Amino acid sequence: MRPNNNRFRVPAGLAAATLTVLAAGCSEDDDAAVRSPNRGTGSTTQETTVENVYIVPAFLPGRCAIQLDAGAAMRFTVTNNRGADPEKLLGVSTDAAQATRLPATTEIPPKATVAYGQPHPGDPGGSLRMGPARLDGLDPDLRPATTADVIFHFDRAGDITLPVAVEACPVQMP
Repeated sequence: MRPNNNRFRVPAGLAAATLTVLAAGCSEDDDAAVRSPNRGTGSTTQETTVENVYIVPAFLPGRCAIQLDAGAAMRFTVTNNRGADPEKLLGVSTDAAQATRLPATTEIPPKATVAYGQPHPGDPGGSLRMGPARLDGLDPDLRPATTADVIFHFDRAGDITLPVAVEACPVQMP
């Protein structure tokens, strides 16, 4: 007796459609060559990168909630990938806060990284560390574990807009 192989046959139209979808999904991403190494940001700059950005609301022991009147810190690193020219972070802005403050207008030397409000593993001496940016007057719609668009204003790179995560249950750094 001959086995019935008809139960495993896929209609020709369905097979062709499936192959078309799979082939389209495997096409090269034209934008991949211009994306920066920014983790999860989608930024398209190569010479200036912003990484590890997150908003840390004020900590209230035993609660996972944002204290709107206490503001938040924003921690991140900026890397200047240029070979000779310094970059300058002029400021940050967001609709998620009424006001934003940097610890200082900071010049980032060529081929260097400056850490704002977080340790910089390549600089144990702390010379490339700054305090965090501050966000005051938080938007009441801001929620833990969501994102807020933040614009980083640079002298050379111009404006870089990134979706920045709000820590769900903040842990304060010493």
